[in-house]
Amino acid sequence: MEIGANARTSSTSEEDADLRRGPWMVDEDFLLVNYINMHGEGRWNSLARCAGLKRTGKSCRLRWLNYLRPDVRRGNITPEEQLLILELHCRWGNRWSKIAQHLPGRTDNEIKNYWRTRVQKHAKQLKCDVNSKKFKDVMRYVWMPRLQERIRAANSGSAALPNHEGQVGGVHAAIAGSELGQVDPIS
Repeated sequence: MEIGANARTSSTSEEDADLRRGPWMVDEDFLLVNYINMHGEGRWNSLARCAGLKRTGKSCRLRWLNYLRPDVRRGNITPEEQLLILELHCRWGNRWSKIAQHLPGRTDNEIKNYWRTRVQKHAKQLKCDVNSKKFKDVMRYVWMPRLQERIRAANSGSAALPNHEGQVGGVHAAIAGSELGQVDPIS
């Protein structure tokens, strides 16, 4: 019985040594797309072998879901998408897959990367934690209204002045007028 276990271990390590790592090549993308078009998604480990790819099933799945799927959107995240990400993050936290379900064509990985590169970076500039009340107030009372105004201005085709209704006095005005209001994750 031990011989069989050793045989499995050595064949696995031989297969691992045969696997390609690093950036995907155009011909690999072509093989993966063609195979999925003919046979569909699923059973990623066998798909990788049957398609003739020397990649892991996980690598094939991630390549397909994050880059090659026909409905994956390319380009910058729009102001509408940014606003939705902020709103949904307030509700669900770091549940990227759940948030991605509400942004057609955007992947959970892309949304997480947006959050980490844009929003968390600005939290660090403000010297506060993204989970703190201070940061959540900045998001709710400064950044989200700014995004809403940008969206309204873009939709009306004018460079309208910001509308600060609901932000006069109290915490809202104090945040908007402070250094917290100066950092903008959208710009």
